[in-house]
Amino acid sequence: MTALVDYARRGLPLADVPVLDAHAHVGRMPNQAACPLEAQVEEMDRLGIDAAAISGELALTGEFERGNDEVADAIRRYPGRFYGYCHVSGNYPELIGPELERCFAMERFRGIKVYQVGCRFDDPAFEPAWEFAAARNAPVLAHTWAGDLTGLDAAAERHPQVNFMTAHAGSGLAYRSYLAVAERLPNVYLDLTYSREHTNMIEHFVERLGPDRIVWGSDAPCFSMSHQLGKILFARIPDEAKRKIIHDTAARLLGVE
Repeated sequence: MTALVDYARRGLPLADVPVLDAHAHVGRMPNQAACPLEAQVEEMDRLGIDAAAISGELALTGEFERGNDEVADAIRRYPGRFYGYCHVSGNYPELIGPELERCFAMERFRGIKVYQVGCRFDDPAFEPAWEFAAARNAPVLAHTWAGDLTGLDAAAERHPQVNFMTAHAGSGLAYRSYLAVAERLPNVYLDLTYSREHTNMIEHFVERLGPDRIVWGSDAPCFSMSHQLGKILFARIPDEAKRKIIHDTAARLLGVE
């Protein structure tokens, strides 16, 4: 079997191993270059990414229904290539329950996305989301930055049956704080999505936490898929660990066979 790093060195799509992007998007932010969904899928094919779990960019600006609808449209247009996160916010608590029910009634919605703006994750307003996640066995992908989990650790401690992924783990030179929370709370997973990594950070995470608690995402189309995938393929860790990070751990959390 070919070593996974050799695919990257030769510029070939990954084979012999499935790849699941656990943190990607659909749509466009105002300051972001246009990237049509067709181009996003072409890039997935070029790299050998089988599927991506996506949330809607529009939801980041409060347009939750439209953003979640864009996710549903991508799922319909490209059967088998996308899974959906339903984006909700504690800033709009009245929408949390109805929007989660609406999204999870649609095909291939598997997780919940929450963003770090205006309302701490340990605020009571988020409780309906965590209760829904527990009832549906749905993982939560939570935006964090520079080690500021904005109460996510407290929410995870209160809800040990819910699996929380800390997006952008290691950002802002704060990898130690992410690792400390994940080591303390077994339902907290580190999401490696970020545009840069500190030297040996991935290796350190794997050594301390193990690949079964780490997921990979591209943050496409905000970041380059090839750049984000390359940092895993070139990491000085065994191929078995790389396979878990780029597929197995996220597949288990999202209920993907």
